[in-house]
Parts: sequence; C-alpha cells; structure tokens
Amino acid sequence: MRAAPADAQDGQEAIPVDAAGGCPGLPGLVVDRQSGVRFPEQISRGITALVEQGRVRAGTRLPSVRDLARALGVSTFTVVEAYDQLVATRTASARRGSGTFVMHLGAGRGAPDAQPQPIPATVGENWLSFELFAQQRNLSAAGCGWLPAEWCGESYLTEALRQAARIPNERLAGYGTPLGFLPLRQRLALRLSEQLGHTAAEQIILTSGATHALDLVIRTLLSPGDAVLVESPGYCNLIPLLRERGCRLLAVPRTARGLSIDALNLLAAEHRPKAMFVTTALQNPLSTTLSQVDAHCVLAAAERYDFMVVEDDIFRDFCAAGDASLAALDGLKRVLKIGSFSKSVSPSLRVGYVACPQHLVQPLVRAKMLCGLTTSEVNERCVHEVLGSGGHRRYLERLHTKLTAARERFLGTLESLGLAPLATPAGGMFVSAGWPVRPTVVASARLIADEALKARIALAPGDFFEVGTPETIWFRFNVAYSDDPRLHAFLRDVRTRFGF
Repeated sequence: MRAAPADAQDGQEAIPVDAAGGCPGLPGLVVDRQSGVRFPEQISRGITALVEQGRVRAGTRLPSVRDLARALGVSTFTVVEAYDQLVATRTASARRGSGTFVMHLGAGRGAPDAQPQPIPATVGENWLSFELFAQQRNLSAAGCGWLPAEWCGESYLTEALRQAARIPNERLAGYGTPLGFLPLRQRLALRLSEQLGHTAAEQIILTSGATHALDLVIRTLLSPGDAVLVESPGYCNLIPLLRERGCRLLAVPRTARGLSIDALNLLAAEHRPKAMFVTTALQNPLSTTLSQVDAHCVLAAAERYDFMVVEDDIFRDFCAAGDASLAALDGLKRVLKIGSFSKSVSPSLRVGYVACPQHLVQPLVRAKMLCGLTTSEVNERCVHEVLGSGGHRRYLERLHTKLTAARERFLGTLESLGLAPLATPAGGMFVSAGWPVRPTVVASARLIADEALKARIALAPGDFFEVGTPETIWFRFNVAYSDDPRLHAFLRDVRTRFGF
C-alpha cells in the first residue's frame, strides 16, 4: 500500500516543514548516514518513537512525501517506504487524496479500551513460552526470538497474503491434506534437492512452525525413559518438550570451540541414546555454526551407536553457502531436517516442515493428525507465494545487512559494559553474553532478569538454555533490539552495583 500524497488540506493539524529544511514538528528526526541502518528504517523508527512518547499526537497529518524528503535530504522513494512501514505497523494510516495521518496507539492493535496486562513480578518457568509472548508489545524485548515489526513490513508479503486469500471455495470447505499444501512441498523439495540430493515432496510434512515439528518428531521417535543427546546450551523450547515426554537428557557441551565430540561419544557409548537433537548452523542461543569436521563426527557417532539425528535448521536462509549441513551430508537417511519460515518470512504465519526418511513419513503424519489434524492451507499458500517472490530475496539481503550492523554495534557495546560473549557469532539474530562470575543467592541471571522486568526490559537468562545449572551469569540477547538505551543503562547499573 503506497502512502497517499499529503498536499491536500482537510482541516487536520499538519506537521510544518521549514522552507530551508528541517521538521519542527518532528523534533530530532534525522538520518544518520554512518549507522548502517537503512534510511526508511531510521525514519519510520524515529516517527514511531515520537508518537509513542506523545510528542506527535494522534490525527496529526505527516508531511508530504516530497516535503519530508527535501527536509531530510533523502529520495522520495525512501520516504514512501518509511511511510509504508508506518502504515504496515498501524502507526499511521494513508488516506487517498488527503495524506498520511498518525493513528491512535490503540487503533488496530486490539480492543480500544484494552489495558496492558500486568507485568509478572518474576521471570517464571513459563516466561519464554507464554508470558513474554503475551507481553511483547509492552516490554523492551531484548531477550525475545522475533524481529521488530518495523523490520518486517514488506509490501510483497501483503501481496502474497492477497494471493493466498484467493483460495477456491471448495478448498475452504475442507481440512486440506495431511502432509500439507502440495505446491509448497514441491517447491521445498526442489530447494532441498539442490542441497541434499534428490528429495521427494512426499518426504516433506508441513507443520505449524518448528516447535510443532519438534513435538511431532519427539512423539514419533521417543518413549518415556529414552536417553536423548541435546546441546547445552541449546534451544529453550526443546528441553521442556523432551522432559514432558519423560526422556533422559544427556547434555553435550556446545562452546565457542564447537560441539564436544569427546563428550558425545562417551555419553553415546554409555547410554545408547535413541536420538540426538542439534542445530548445525547459527545455533540458538550461541549463533555459532559447526565445522564440517564436527558435522562428520556427529554422523559417525550416530552410525556407530545407532541413533537418529534431528537437525533444527531454521536459520539456513541466514547462512553462508558452504556452511555445514547434517542433512546434506547424510541425504536424509539417518537425519531428519526441521525448517521454519518464522524468522525469514513471518512468525504469525506459523509454517514449518519436517523433511525425513521415507519410512518415517506415515508415523509423523499420524502424530500430526492425532495432535491437531491438518495445518493451515491459507498460510501455506502465502509462504508458497513469498518463496517465489523476487522481493523476498531482496528482503533477506537487507535483513542480513541490518542484523550484521546491529550485531557489530552490540558487540562493541558489550565490551564497554564488561560483558563477554560466550562465543563469536557467525551471523543471525542472537548474541549470548555475560559476566564471568559464578551465580550466587543474591546475584544470578534469573534474579537480574527479575529486576529487568521492573524496568520493562525482557531478558532471557542463560538457565533457560542449559540442561543443568549455568556456571556463569549470562543472557541471550536479540541484536535487533540491542540499540535500546534503557537496556544499556540497566546492564551498566547491574555491573556497578554487583562489581562485575
């Protein structure tokens, strides 16, 4: 949706623009040509901040595209894209023939009279799985796992949704197919065949995201009491899923040096596990990638001790072409590959998949149907449209640039705060870092996260990601939210008070 021209007068309050340049009604709105952040992003963020601070009132007409471009010294295309982002995030609305207007903060974001949910007093066990998701609009989401809304307001995604909504009536009247929307599975099969060798669409089962895929795999492969190898630290949702199933977790250390292959072999020899769960590329929370040598060692251990390998591969779109892939090395014989489009397309669409050996297709589909029947064909159609879009490829390139710039800035900030990264990130969204001190009854990551809540900052303490008790105080940070001065001030205060 393109922002409408703002030249017409309709009696609404309008923001003035000086003839000599500058916007008195948008104080502090500038573009920083050295920051590495795209100009449209800077403009939309700046205006959003002014609205949230109450310095620009609801109903105010923003400057015309031409006037704001002249005032900021940017192209009109830049301002159009910024206004598009404001419209996409419902910070503003475009009225054809009248202009672009600031919306009330509550408009389009829930019930008009809805009150923010109270912030919990402590970071409980349900924090990442429920409370943080419910609070995401009311907190600085420094520890979250999603991108800011303004990073994702792409016009091609809106068009893909329109195309997906043209689903035939007879399809709306049914449940869809157990494996998922065939054209999307065919598209994925072509992509995977380039990486893994021949992969059939019938080897791919569409799911409601990666966590749903993990749940189906756990239900299919594992029984209560089974031993399972997991990385520590590792994906925070996987650990409770396995514990709910009654599995015995065998923690394989994942450090800056990679996966501990010695520990893997010792644990496998002693406990004879049924499966191993591993994120090869841009692992959450460390954002590191296994070497080709370690990847080969994992598969060699799986062959020697006869266990399946589940590769959580949701960050593959953010990886370099030559990064290790267990599924590629194995060819879907002993490896199941889990993918998702929550990071690369949209988390709200909830589309993921499992690519697996042929003999596991029917058991996985049975688990899928027992748990919740089929998945949303409308959402799967939308992802299918997106993957065929040139706009999506360009979006991923821009996203990579944004994340790289944000990550480099945050790594510099960490040094000034006395925080040390647990590992050097290879890319992606996350940096895990902390103070190299042992937790105590008065100073631990969980207690510091509780304090952060009072400052309306959501931190993700390291114990959410480890099988045992962390030896140091550390957190997972999302670099897309890492420029927040409130976060920096809070961490600086913690360091001073505890003498870290």
